[in-house]
Amino acid sequence: MTIRVGIIGFGLSGRVFHAPFVMNQADMTLSYICSSKPDEVNKYWPNVAVVNDADAVIAGDDIDLVVITTPNALHFPQAKSALETGKHVLLEKPSVTEIEQIEELCRIAHDKGLIFTVYQNRRFDGDFLRLKELVETRELGNLKQLESRFDRFRPVVQQRWREQPGVGTGIFWDLGPHVVDQALALLGTPDWLKASIDTLRDEGSAPDSFEIELGYGKTRVRLGASLFEAGEMRRYNARFDTGSWHCYGLDAQEDALRAGELPGDEGFASPEQTAVRYNAPSQDDISASQESLKSGRYVDFYQQLTDAIQGRGEAPVSSRHACELVYAMQLAEQSAQSGARKAWDYHSAF
Repeated sequence: MTIRVGIIGFGLSGRVFHAPFVMNQADMTLSYICSSKPDEVNKYWPNVAVVNDADAVIAGDDIDLVVITTPNALHFPQAKSALETGKHVLLEKPSVTEIEQIEELCRIAHDKGLIFTVYQNRRFDGDFLRLKELVETRELGNLKQLESRFDRFRPVVQQRWREQPGVGTGIFWDLGPHVVDQALALLGTPDWLKASIDTLRDEGSAPDSFEIELGYGKTRVRLGASLFEAGEMRRYNARFDTGSWHCYGLDAQEDALRAGELPGDEGFASPEQTAVRYNAPSQDDISASQESLKSGRYVDFYQQLTDAIQGRGEAPVSSRHACELVYAMQLAEQSAQSGARKAWDYHSAF
């Protein structure tokens, strides 16, 4: 069965993170792109039909999967409408900003036997896959502390919707879902969390910095993002009881896609990241070595999605994980507002 796909929205997300992977997937065909800029779509995908009405994609009888990449405030009504008309749905992150909304979407999908999932592509970054391997194999012992950051240097406010007041705008809801989802995927739900969310730029009106600490028994995880990092970003600092692992920079897939490379190209997103591994069987015996990381695998997200729709596997991000992520984000907001540590008190029905 070929899965007929309609993408709603053709900004950075639709153009870079979705259309190339739909076109690369053997069992998918890209039928429609909904955009107010048909010339922009035709520049990249001249053989794909362009419409300017999202409802036409949602209601179309010749669409099986709707990919939603619109501004965050539109996510819930569009996803709900698509599910109610019998479409599978892939929703760009952040899915929604209210736990009641994500639970309702999951419930509709469950009741109708549809696949509903959220695009948490950073689970498929090469650096995260290596970190996950280190944690699971205990090559460096037991994880004790993890710092995971997603920093940039953008000290001046830009005139775009993500940096204006609104539903799910600012760096917390933009980059927060990446690092929080990775932590939950790696270690499960925490015992507690504590967060600060700030707006530090002059003339800023949406959050541009956040720090979140998660407690897991005798393990601590610190997540953060800032728009004031001008130097090289240390993406991960993982401390184990017999070693450490430092990783710098970002997975190469996003830059490759932005530059026009396609998933099927030879040498697509050749890894440029490096990591330093410290083996420490004792405090008097420490050695360092450099690691070259393998390429990330965003193609695997779309393959898992294809398999799920065709009845051969599970969705790449389960309903339970989608709900837990929104709950974690809301709990972090509550912690930041109160200044207090918040205990985890949520059990998904899915």
